[in-house]
Amino acid sequence: MRISMLGALDVRGEDGSGVGVGGTRLRALLILLALEPGRVVASELLIDGIWAHDPPAGAANALQALVSRLRRTLPGAVVESHPAGYRLAVEPDAVDAVRFERLASEGRGALARDPAAAARVLREALELWRGPALLDVAGSDFFRAPVTRLSELRTAALEDRIEADLRVGRGRELTAELTSLVAEHPLRERLVGALMRALVAAGRPAEALTAYAAAREALAEELGADPSPELSALHTAVLRGEVPAGPPPGAAQPADAAADTAAPSAPAPPTNLRAGLASFVGRDDDLSHVASLIGTFRLTTLTGPGGAGKTRLALQSARPLLDRFPDGVWLVELAPLGAEADVAPAVLNALALREHGAAAGDPLDRLAAALRTRTALLVLDNCEHLIDAAAAVADRLLGECPGLRILATSREPLGLTGEALWPVHPLPLPPRDADAAQAMSYAAVRLLNDRAAAARHASPSPRRRPPRSPGSAGPWTGCRWPSSWPRPACAR
Repeated sequence: MRISMLGALDVRGEDGSGVGVGGTRLRALLILLALEPGRVVASELLIDGIWAHDPPAGAANALQALVSRLRRTLPGAVVESHPAGYRLAVEPDAVDAVRFERLASEGRGALARDPAAAARVLREALELWRGPALLDVAGSDFFRAPVTRLSELRTAALEDRIEADLRVGRGRELTAELTSLVAEHPLRERLVGALMRALVAAGRPAEALTAYAAAREALAEELGADPSPELSALHTAVLRGEVPAGPPPGAAQPADAAADTAAPSAPAPPTNLRAGLASFVGRDDDLSHVASLIGTFRLTTLTGPGGAGKTRLALQSARPLLDRFPDGVWLVELAPLGAEADVAPAVLNALALREHGAAAGDPLDRLAAALRTRTALLVLDNCEHLIDAAAAVADRLLGECPGLRILATSREPLGLTGEALWPVHPLPLPPRDADAAQAMSYAAVRLLNDRAAAARHASPSPRRRPPRSPGSAGPWTGCRWPSSWPRPACAR
């Protein structure tokens, strides 16, 4: 049997089938026993946890009745009685919270001698989380201590995993994730220090100094304190240019570090973006601004009328970012979906995560669980006819997945807090009386000439070539072409 509590309570039998545990008190009893698997939990503690300050008359008998219900619910007689209380007779690793603590401890222990192995173990530990700890009882004052403890252990394991990645030279890949984490936890100096080191590794030392200044200001405002000596020393090292791009001095190297260094290139991040088949003309300023927005904001939406070039700009902006998102850049095409379609399954399909998690679970829950510990970019294309559904999915994912960023295209904004907007306008045409030199200064004319040259060399089948129109620029278009403009390649 498997019991998962790092998120909503989920119980699985030996065959993997779900076991329903109904009732708030019954779930609280199971969680209390599962927090100490294989150990006797005192009856008084169970009563306090289940009924808080309002136990029923004859609380011991009520607890015994509740235990009998739990035995009938769970597969096999796994709840054992003891004179002092009750015991859940399962292996500790059958409980995800216990397994997480074991893996987190192993990863922390391996950090110094083998950072690459530590990163793998810590990722395995963090992937066990499906939501907030002990979600079913998180509102109870009695469970505040274990919830706080598990949440702190999760953040510490995340910091250890980031440290392991930094030590094996993955700093450039961590900047987006760490920027989000520092925004969420501005007073955690270890995260601030990791962000500074990652920015230096990415060749952005000025931004590392900015991150330190922001942390110093936050500490002063919230706590009236100065940065720790360790963070101050790192700041001084950045100023002097003494922070290495890879592992810090004296850090242990993994056994395969030399092989990794000698490799010609790292594996390409996963993506479903296709390589561009044609040149991209006239949007250099747009590309620069969109890249800046994606680096600053977690949700960026390109808006504009149909045919303005939003999709092409989004794809062209996303391709150069593959190195920044180790878990991939993914295009989700929403145009083929009907107006009443669900967006979450489309995202699962685009990420090849259709079977992630429970086969019968809610698609959005499964999607959030899959992306919770990943650093990825989603491109949600053509959201306008599903604006409410797309906004709901984006809001849920951005709230639960700190390493995720979204680039959307739509005729209208998604309307979420923190959304950055970039309007995309059609390329302007030159005036009809412009001469050839003036016309060629306009990106629209250069783009048309470029496409015309491609069409000329492609030699399309006569059956697919539209008929020539009188006065047209060529056999492929019916538009009239001013005589003073340079003639398209296909007309020469």
